[in-house]
Amino acid sequence: MTAGIAAITVAGSDDELHQLASWLRSEDELRDRVRLAERPVSDDAARDAVVVLVSSRSAGTLCRSLFGWLRKGRGDERVLLKLKRSGAVEELDVDCGSSSDVDAVLASVRGFLDQD
Repeated sequence: MTAGIAAITVAGSDDELHQLASWLRSEDELRDRVRLAERPVSDDAARDAVVVLVSSRSAGTLCRSLFGWLRKGRGDERVLLKLKRSGAVEELDVDCGSSSDVDAVLASVRGFLDQD
């Protein structure tokens, strides 16, 4: 089982990030793995993010909870899910919204985490 770090950014306000962090913490499997952090987006900019320690086992809970939050009255709002495996240089970027396919996103996340 491979572990990684997921950083989720929201185009909206800081309040949206706090709501998302609270939403994710309501999941028993994620509760102690969620925090707010300032993460670099590029060399010259920084954006706050919800950071989640994730494994291929907890990826399903993360993806389903994230999509539940997106579908709860957020219209066309989109989030960027940036995933990095422990000890790896590569990153996976997934731009998703409420109309995205949660199963396809989950398959991408699990496939990325389980790479050798």
